[in-house]
Amino acid sequence: MDDTLDADIRRIATAEADGMRLLVRRQSKPGGPWFPVSELLESDGAPAVLLARTGGGGSVPGEHIRAEWLFESYARVLGELGTAFLLSTGRLPALTPPNLLMASRGGLIAGVALRSGSMSRPPPGAGGDGSPADSLRESLIGLIGPFAAWFDRHGLRPEKTLWKSAADRIAEAALWAGRAFEAPEAARTLAVELLGPAGPLHIPLETVIDPRGAQRHRRVTCCLAYRAAGGSLCFACPLNR
Repeated sequence: MDDTLDADIRRIATAEADGMRLLVRRQSKPGGPWFPVSELLESDGAPAVLLARTGGGGSVPGEHIRAEWLFESYARVLGELGTAFLLSTGRLPALTPPNLLMASRGGLIAGVALRSGSMSRPPPGAGGDGSPADSLRESLIGLIGPFAAWFDRHGLRPEKTLWKSAADRIAEAALWAGRAFEAPEAARTLAVELLGPAGPLHIPLETVIDPRGAQRHRRVTCCLAYRAAGGSLCFACPLNR
């Protein structure tokens, strides 16, 4: 199983769309830029350290803007990891805090590592039919909830807004994975399965075609990029209709 998982990781790490790849690897121990996700979620000081390192080019945006960017970078990496696995292999590794390391760059989350070959199992009492999408949704909720609560508790961003931001990023991640693995329709179906059911990650999936002909998710929240110096509204921003 470990050899198969390593091959899956290599395939995902080399997949590319929009000039972007997911930094993903197998690594059992933290070191260098790699830190345990359990530490990020359980230590009140760990998110603050990353937030202090988060900048925006020449000028440093306000703390609430940097908080949004940090949170969304976390949700994006998790979303890309999970959706890439399901679209390319049909399987899902164990996405739990003890089994994950993350790497930061400039304070933002830049990569993810699996610490073991453990695979995901359908969660007990899952509301859906025990499908891989149900397992991924439950894993994402467990990973995102404590991080969203930290920002809300420190008065940086409302938890309700962050759940919607996370869902936006997961939708974008699924569509990115669909382009990377040449499975756009399967990616759209997966996004609907992940975000359609009632729960904290529920949002409508509305897609638009960008100037390059790629399918994009029309976000329900704003990432606040336009609030930074030299920033502008994103193509799929809800404020850019």
